[in-house]
Amino acid sequence: MAKRFVIDSAGEKYPFSRGVLVRSLTKAGLTVEEAYKIADEVASSFKGTITSEELTNLVYSILKKKFGTKVARRYKRLVGEREILVAEPDGKTFVPFSRGILAGSIRSAGASVQEAFEIAKEVAEALRKKGVFRVTRNELREITAELISKRLGKEFSKRYLLWRKIKHLGKPLIILIGGATGVGKSRLAAELAGILEINRMASTDSIREVMRKMISKELVPSIHVSSYEAGKVIYKFGEMSKKDKIIYGFLDQAEKVLTGVEAVVCRAIKENVSLVVEGIHLLPGSFKKFCDKAYVVEILLTTLDEEIHKSRFYSREKKSSRTSKKYLRNFRAIRIIQDFLYHLAKENGTPIVENIDFDETRDRVLQIITDSLIKQVGV
Repeated sequence: MAKRFVIDSAGEKYPFSRGVLVRSLTKAGLTVEEAYKIADEVASSFKGTITSEELTNLVYSILKKKFGTKVARRYKRLVGEREILVAEPDGKTFVPFSRGILAGSIRSAGASVQEAFEIAKEVAEALRKKGVFRVTRNELREITAELISKRLGKEFSKRYLLWRKIKHLGKPLIILIGGATGVGKSRLAAELAGILEINRMASTDSIREVMRKMISKELVPSIHVSSYEAGKVIYKFGEMSKKDKIIYGFLDQAEKVLTGVEAVVCRAIKENVSLVVEGIHLLPGSFKKFCDKAYVVEILLTTLDEEIHKSRFYSREKKSSRTSKKYLRNFRAIRIIQDFLYHLAKENGTPIVENIDFDETRDRVLQIITDSLIKQVGV
């Protein structure tokens, strides 16, 4: 395949990228399919080296012929604004600078959504003022850290650099969010995975569902019911109070499910892939054995206020097919399990976060994760 290069107005030479051209063409109003066809035609129209001005004129003439003067002029106007490109690690390919992606990275430092987007905008403006339209990821990181420090302080800048550093260390980050039914674990896990750019997530309920398909009800009855009902199907009680039966059944189920969870964690460690796991079965203190192979952060989410806890089940009912009746009928058992997990977390020194306001909860958990990493990484 013939290599094609573009020389910009500053004399810098970089590889021609169909992807970058396609992005510009779609901004000019073309569909993705149309943009790729034009990009292919442009690529076949020259060999070797072309100046950025010649490239723009070439694309302009092809667009004018196929889509008319209006589209061609729109493209030329967009190109005139000069797009900032970020070099990939190989130094040969570039991707368009994205304020949204950068803002997501800044959020990991604990900045609000608004602050993150404002800083990302400032980064773009700073690059344009300097006349920099080709930037490496290290250069982008340094500029971003400097602007974060000016706007939010050195502590936020330190956190941002930590999260950039963690991606290049030899061990994955394993975040474990435990808590009773209905405290908001799933929502928090999804939010954290997005902010921290962690692509792999797991739920202990999903793991239990897989185990149900593989293991019969007769062999392991506790995994075939909800966590708060497991005590009803375990028959080795003897003389036990109702509360003790609930805890006994829950622990029996958790013990079985944790086998599957540990397998998922081991796989993530083996592949050096960061992971977020959420679920009621994550007993505080159960994952300390992985600390030498991964950066492990355990958190227990709670909702100590009973009325707020109940209201979550009504809210869940509106957003999914799960009705609140079963949960509210077993609400006392759910609270007993929460109380048990709370005291277990206290015994093991696991951070406990009370989930009342979600935004505050998310920010508090981000702070806990960051502080834990600072200790583990030694930054």
